[in-house]
Amino acid sequence: MLRRNPPFQPKFHFWINSLLPYTTQSLSSTIRRNLGLGQPDAALPHFAEWRKQAVAPDKFTIPSLLKLSSALGEPPLHQEHFHAFALKSGHLQDLFVSTGLLEIYFLNGHYDAPVQLFDEITERDLVFFTAMITGFAQNQHECQALEFFSKMLEQGQKPNGVTLSTVLSASSKLQKIELGKSLHCQCIRNGFMNQLDVVLESSLLDMYVKSGNVCYARKVFDEMRNRNVVSWNIIMAAYFSIGSFEIVLDLFKEMILGGWRHLRASILVLLLQVCGITTDLRKGKEIHGYILKSRNDIFELYSLVECNSIVDMYIKTGSLEYAVQLFVKMSDRNVVTWTTMISGYGIHGLSRKALEAFNEMKESGIRPDGTTFIAILSTCSHGGLVDEGREFFDLMKRDYNIIPEMKHYVCMVDLYGRAGFLDEALEFVRQMPIKPSKYIWGSLLSSCRKHKNQELGELVAERAMEIDQFDLGNYLLLCRIYADSGSWKDFARVRSIMKRLGLKSATACSWIEIKGKVYRFTVNDCSNPSSRGIYEFLKKLSREMKLSGFILDTSNAAHDVNEEDKVTDLCGHTEKLALAFSLMNSAEKKIIRIGKNLRVCSDCHEVFKFVSRAYDRDIILKDPNRYHRFSQGGCSCNDFW
Repeated sequence: MLRRNPPFQPKFHFWINSLLPYTTQSLSSTIRRNLGLGQPDAALPHFAEWRKQAVAPDKFTIPSLLKLSSALGEPPLHQEHFHAFALKSGHLQDLFVSTGLLEIYFLNGHYDAPVQLFDEITERDLVFFTAMITGFAQNQHECQALEFFSKMLEQGQKPNGVTLSTVLSASSKLQKIELGKSLHCQCIRNGFMNQLDVVLESSLLDMYVKSGNVCYARKVFDEMRNRNVVSWNIIMAAYFSIGSFEIVLDLFKEMILGGWRHLRASILVLLLQVCGITTDLRKGKEIHGYILKSRNDIFELYSLVECNSIVDMYIKTGSLEYAVQLFVKMSDRNVVTWTTMISGYGIHGLSRKALEAFNEMKESGIRPDGTTFIAILSTCSHGGLVDEGREFFDLMKRDYNIIPEMKHYVCMVDLYGRAGFLDEALEFVRQMPIKPSKYIWGSLLSSCRKHKNQELGELVAERAMEIDQFDLGNYLLLCRIYADSGSWKDFARVRSIMKRLGLKSATACSWIEIKGKVYRFTVNDCSNPSSRGIYEFLKKLSREMKLSGFILDTSNAAHDVNEEDKVTDLCGHTEKLALAFSLMNSAEKKIIRIGKNLRVCSDCHEVFKFVSRAYDRDIILKDPNRYHRFSQGGCSCNDFW
């Protein structure tokens, strides 16, 4: 294959050019060429020679000189000199000059000078107005951007797609949904929606999402004939934010079928988070495989952000062993990587491994941050490591100069309270240098319920409700405290208050994936075609447990029924329904993975332990706080959760 020789460029071309007289047009061309090559310094000799020839700047050279000044990092004062010169020479009214000045002012963070310039210009066109609006909008001055948009309309200027995109962005940040809708109507009336302007349509999409109107956003998205990666990212993030995780995965499938191959990291991280939240290991592995396959074409390794997200996904889907394998193979780790692993060990009940990981992190030269200490303090709390937790809290302040935040204090209160040191927890709260939040009191109230301390529980509940009387969790915990002690009048009183305030308990829900399909169960659910068989299976299981010496914990059942009905009520707990359905439909000895949106009760915990031994099955149950791995009659939490 023949190689084409580069065009001949004599080394003395600058010497030849320096003999020729400069014109404003030739200087502008030279500056633009050097700026385009990323070599602003190379334009300086030309500028110096031009000055010697005493050629006055005109409307062609002023914008080029402004860009050169900015590229060289010259003081912003120079722009004001150009402004003054343009005003004196009469070039300021040239919109090419004035727009150039605007861009440089905004680039250097000057917001008063553009307003002054606006007042000095007598004739303003669409480009000038758009530059004003864009400059303010991109520098977080959305109100001023909308103000100049109004002036633009008053002067009879019709916005174009760029203007409308910018104003939509500003209105979405200010949560001005009515303005956004009005702009949408204007786009339709003026035919902008027929021009396949993907930037404008993405701005509309973003506006509806940020205002909480996902239905409107989906309509805009469905009508888009030309979508880019930004529009896909916006709509998937919208459904993620409202918990519609299945729709997020459906959109991903649609995206792949549409021919998209190399997705940006933000979309992949979002998808991995969905798999972690839904404990969908199968889908998580598919996305991991997709990343490996797509990245092999363009990169040798995927990015650290993606790798951290994959580790996090495996932890949250209950596959800690996969997470550890990937972590060990990682050649590059940062504080997020280590914090993810420390947290992963903690929520899987391996507190000592988490402490070892923290020490390895320090030895590797990575400095822990505030989030790392939240992870390690939470680990100590769930592992009952009170002395170690105290030591880490002091270490954080003493050796790393990290000022404790509310989350650190919540971890410490939980550390004491969960271990049964309720007096120490209360004293810690009283000595806090900042005002306790509702989360502090809520954590202590949960410990009062766990250790059946009604007297302190009533005091703590009162403090919590003073801060937020509409926090449902506090009322439910107080109800459980009264139910445990048999104080049914107080129980009824709290329930009456909840009804008066319009507070309703969240619907418990558990889910399980079998052969690629996700099945969901609610309390006493009878919607599954196998419901009759599920309840018969659970009643049989209860009899087997009774014969084996297990005593059912009916404290979590309805209080106003007889013992037989309480057993029936316990059979309707969502995690038990999911467990029974799994055992009925999976003969293989695979790990059973169940997710739940609420904390597992003590009776269900005992049932899962019994099943793991009686049926020789490992079971992973994920609730909002941690992962319980049941195996051969035991649990990874060691009954401390």
